[in-house]
Amino acid sequence: MSAHPMTISVIIIYLMLLLVIGFLSSKKSSGGLTDFFLAGRGLGKWTVALSAVSSGRSGWLVLGVTGMAYANGLLAVWALAGFITVEVFMFFFVARRFRKYSESTDSITIPDILENRYQDRSNLLRVTSSLIIIFFMIAYVGSQIVAGGTAFSSSLGLSTSGGMWFTALILLAYTVLGGFHAVSKTDVLQAGFMFLSLVILPFVAIIGLGGFGPILDAIHSQGPSYYGLFSFGFGATVGLLGIGFGSPGNPHILVRYMSLKNIKEMRQAALIGSIWNVLMGWGAIMVGLAGRAYFPDISLLPNENSEAIFTTLGQEVFNPFFMGILLVAILAAIMSSADSQLLVGSSSLVRDVYDRIIGKGKELDSKKLVLYSRLSIVLLMALSVWLAFSAQEFVFWMVLFAWGGLGACFGPALLLSLYWKGTTKQGVFWGMIVGLITVILVKKQPEWTYSFLPDIKELVGNLLFGVTYEAVPGFLMSLIVTVIVSLFTKKPANAEKTIKDLAS
Repeated sequence: MSAHPMTISVIIIYLMLLLVIGFLSSKKSSGGLTDFFLAGRGLGKWTVALSAVSSGRSGWLVLGVTGMAYANGLLAVWALAGFITVEVFMFFFVARRFRKYSESTDSITIPDILENRYQDRSNLLRVTSSLIIIFFMIAYVGSQIVAGGTAFSSSLGLSTSGGMWFTALILLAYTVLGGFHAVSKTDVLQAGFMFLSLVILPFVAIIGLGGFGPILDAIHSQGPSYYGLFSFGFGATVGLLGIGFGSPGNPHILVRYMSLKNIKEMRQAALIGSIWNVLMGWGAIMVGLAGRAYFPDISLLPNENSEAIFTTLGQEVFNPFFMGILLVAILAAIMSSADSQLLVGSSSLVRDVYDRIIGKGKELDSKKLVLYSRLSIVLLMALSVWLAFSAQEFVFWMVLFAWGGLGACFGPALLLSLYWKGTTKQGVFWGMIVGLITVILVKKQPEWTYSFLPDIKELVGNLLFGVTYEAVPGFLMSLIVTVIVSLFTKKPANAEKTIKDLAS
């Protein structure tokens, strides 16, 4: 299907804007690593709030939640309730401590925070956390490239592989040029496009139907399981709520808290981000429900794919110009996550591996470090592209548990580090390892473990009343292990003072 010239024009203007922002940000990002990776801790509340929301949502909100609402009705509310609740808590309470501690210790990355908090001279926490971040970020970016390939192939008439190369090159250009300055500014633009489409599309669709009546009829015709909030089993509902367990540990969201210019504006940033999250989330659900009235049966959607409801409904109710904005919203969702993930992976390579381990004790030139950061982004993009082209199935499997995996590895470690004086280096290390192993075993237990382990997914389901979404047991196991090991190991000397300072 070839796109209308007007639709293509909107997409091209959007891509040009991304490149212009990258070019204009290049000077601001060249001062040193804090400039390149945290925009010199100089961003305003609107930029921090909107870039945190857009980088955290990815294509999952625009395509995944709309598709879930179309297929399962109001049950999609549980998926939103989980991450919105946790992110409100993170933004209103945890973010201030994050910002305060990262500045007082000159921390740029999550491994920086862990190493400083536990006075770890052995590099144990830095190496472990850096490897976990790089591992997941390459898979994350690879999956976004695959998604971008699909989006560009349908919107610009490119082949899927052409669309993947195109996604990679655009991302690479503005991220390498402008660093975190460009990424956060483009994220604001992208949040605007996502917001516009998720609010305007259901609004226009409802007007087209002549009001809510046909939507309510369509919902009722699907039966009680479609409109009943409690028609899922307890385990499935808690599993959907468990999506929120990923939020406290995903570095590409957490670095936003560190970049705010004025710590006193954190509450306002939290309020902006929370309102934006709620409006976009409900917009996504309304797209799915309105879609049911227009397309009562899934056989009416391309390839019977519920995630196609966003674009299919758009084609039904929009002219080519607005259809361009709709397609830009999908690209924005993909790119706002991929650029942030690329930057986080690069910061782990340059700051954590090169600057803090290989170059430990040496005076490294800040301009040179920024150059190496740009080169590391190219390297990570090359690895992500290779993964996207050679192992698409593996990429999708990986990204499904990357969100939960990062949440399990870093969520308990960081929350306890900022709130409990009893947390220790050994506790955090074993918590990260056990969290990662739990997530992998619950997600897909390797065949060879069956000879000496029971079916972990089944075991977890029995213990947690049917909950089998890997982020929940991963987070809980990580939390329990961190606490237990911390109780029996030596806490750092300054622990009490650190927590007292953070609480003040």
